[in-house]
Amino acid sequence: MKYLAWVALTYFLLALLSPLLGRLDVQLYAPDVALISALYLGSRLETTPAVLTAFVVGLLKDGFSLSAPVGVYTEIAVLVALIGRFLQTRVDLVSPLPVMASSAAISLLASGLFLGFESVFHRAFDAYGEVLSTALPLALTTMLVSPLQFWLLERIRRRFDSHAHGNLLLRR
Repeated sequence: MKYLAWVALTYFLLALLSPLLGRLDVQLYAPDVALISALYLGSRLETTPAVLTAFVVGLLKDGFSLSAPVGVYTEIAVLVALIGRFLQTRVDLVSPLPVMASSAAISLLASGLFLGFESVFHRAFDAYGEVLSTALPLALTTMLVSPLQFWLLERIRRRFDSHAHGNLLLRR
């Protein structure tokens, strides 16, 4: 159930930010909430649940993106979840500063992966300069939002884990 809540939170944030930032004409600098969710999932879950949930999160991001071939953000989210699994034992993704630094680095990596996937799968893609020029501002906005989103996702995890633990105590 907590997986569904994480996906629902990501969907809500995508649905909230997409029209809001479009109205302000800053949609190119929208924080990548799907990327933050994938990083969180990879850093908190075992490999299979992290990859499967990140796959769903990536599909949601693909649904909100009209410019990329379907599946590009799904691939990126799964790769970020796998990187989160790698970082799980190496970086303390609990405090805000490591979360912000990791999110910024992952966002820059995701921009590079996006360019790589676009050059392979979308031969007519010609906005390389635009993607490169927005990579750093996108990483900075993603970095600023990441501690809040990590906190929300962690709060959901604790709520569901405490309910599950309480149910086990009542069954005895």
